[in-house]
Amino acid sequence: MSKNSKNANSKKKEEVNSEDFSKPWIQRRTGFIVITIISIAIMILVAVQIIMGSGDWGRGLLWGILFGGSIWFVFFGMNWFHSLFHPKPKQSDNSKDPK
Repeated sequence: MSKNSKNANSKKKEEVNSEDFSKPWIQRRTGFIVITIISIAIMILVAVQIIMGSGDWGRGLLWGILFGGSIWFVFFGMNWFHSLFHPKPKQSDNSKDPK
């Protein structure tokens, strides 16, 4: 490998902007849809397994709801945790365009 190609590779690495890493990689609506589908699938899977194993519908539905709800608990908990360290920027009155 020549010295010029090493410099070209290092220049490419330097051009990476750190703001690109903080941008979301999927849309919020798509994320909610995916989380909803996954939580419903886990609710059904857990409930069916418990109902088939013990025959107790109440316990199966309870654990299904708990496991499905835990996905949403983790999602909103992580959003809250990240909001502590990355608060939304506040807009000042001077930055608003009167037009």
